[in-house]
Amino acid sequence: MKLGLGTVQFGLDYGITNPAGRTPATEVRAILGDAADHGVTTLDTAALYGDAEAVLGATLPRPHAFRIISKTLALDPALPPNDAVAALTAGVRRSLERLCETRLSGLLVHRVDDLLGPGGERLFTALEGLRQDGAVDKIGASVYTPGEVAQLLERYPVDLVQLPLNPLDQRHLAGGSLAALAERGVEIHVRSAFLQGLLLHPGAVLSAGLAGLKAPLAAWHEACGIRQLSPLAACFAFLKGCAGVGVAVCGATCLGQWQEIVAAYRSAPALPAETFKNLAVADDKLIDPRYWPKS
Repeated sequence: MKLGLGTVQFGLDYGITNPAGRTPATEVRAILGDAADHGVTTLDTAALYGDAEAVLGATLPRPHAFRIISKTLALDPALPPNDAVAALTAGVRRSLERLCETRLSGLLVHRVDDLLGPGGERLFTALEGLRQDGAVDKIGASVYTPGEVAQLLERYPVDLVQLPLNPLDQRHLAGGSLAALAERGVEIHVRSAFLQGLLLHPGAVLSAGLAGLKAPLAAWHEACGIRQLSPLAACFAFLKGCAGVGVAVCGATCLGQWQEIVAAYRSAPALPAETFKNLAVADDKLIDPRYWPKS
């Protein structure tokens, strides 16, 4: 498993435990330099991450060795189907312009329902056209649930999938998604490795809507203590033990935070996934940030 750099913090105020807000340009430059120095080659961004693409376009050195993975805008339901797909592909071209790149290493459909709903085949054909034109190397989707993975694999020969995975959110491990994707040769990128930082802070204050996480988080920190691992290193130890994971995408708001992530990634052992099996939370509303209270 390799470490990848997520860039949502470069363009938006993001993360339930992030009081610092967007990453300043000077820190972006320092983080990118440190990532390159440590052999990190994957950058994850998206058209919907505020101006993260433009920040990367203005900050990345030329030439560079990064593989850039970006994500599409959503299909516009107000437009006729063909026009909606055309608008989405035009958005990909604009992403390339903002990034100052001629080609993306990977393109993910940000809203997987755009592929799984009516007319999804039309969209996938357009993505294949972008690949044939040399605009992208790999195409795939960002997903949330094992059911979405199953539907995606049933309908499309995707190259790349991004999904959430951490010691509390083990849906794709228990549901067989990782094994199914690996069997098809699909590159697997993991996000939400730290559950937006909740797994890293023993004293995190939870809103009433997330009170159900209090006991699982306490059990998690107890498990980290037993194994004499920091929560950060333990998250990586879990992911390293999950067969099939290719890249763990992690974001940072400052250079010091990023350096802590790199150090923990490099030092963490690979623990069998079963080590933390008892910590899995079954309630999607607790482990899926889409359901979290907005304040």
